Amino acid sequence: MSLTLRRPITAISMALALATVSACSPVRDAVPLGGTMSVLGPDQTFIEAVSTGELPAGWETSGSMPADALSVHQIGKFKAISIKADGRPYALIRRTNASLLATPFLSWAWHTQPPNTGTHPVRIIVGLADRVGKPSSAWWKIGGSDAGEVTRIIEMTWNETALGRGTVIGPRADGEHPESARYIARGGGEQANRWWVDAVDLSLIHRQVWPADTQANMDIRFIGIAVHKTRNPATMNIAAIRLMR
Repeated sequence: MSLTLRRPITAISMALALATVSACSPVRDAVPLGGTMSVLGPDQTFIEAVSTGELPAGWETSGSMPADALSVHQIGKFKAISIKADGRPYALIRRTNASLLATPFLSWAWHTQPPNTGTHPVRIIVGLADRVGKPSSAWWKIGGSDAGEVTRIIEMTWNETALGRGTVIGPRADGEHPESARYIARGGGEQANRWWVDAVDLSLIHRQVWPADTQANMDIRFIGIAVHKTRNPATMNIAAIRLMR
């Protein structure tokens, strides 16, 4: 189904009550005073790691990521990570494991020249897991890591046109992978080649797509970037990904 957000998206909200956590629940990252968790700056540690072909602790990759897939550039007012899409799918994520109700707002900055047709292959992704309800499904497995074991996936995308901004598409099932939803955050060539800062209420998307889920049980297990398979090479510049109260 296709749903359109009816509530205005804001980057500031009164903190919601934390859900009760069972003794066997995984430890969550602490959100610092002020209620903002920086997921990707990129900071100096990330920049130095990318320059050596690696990623800092807490980041993981999956798929066929080319050696030159990531680079860091100063573009206008932002230092950004540039992500190449050249046909092969891959992803990189950072573990967060934060409560959805405690930190529901995600904000980011992006700058791109979109492909001629279709949704941009580079997307921002969020993995959610129900810590006490239905079992999680592996989106990917990296060695013995359980980073990809989630219940839901939400993608933030750049559409081929500006029409449809604010629309949520889903739920979508993909074989044995968890169900996913796609949020059209921006789009069109007329919005290309300049910085945009966007924010979204993840809890609102989740509630619209999966109303039967108990939101008090949902954790944000990871935030990252996924590159879908594409025939047309494309690049996306992303900076300042933050999770907020």
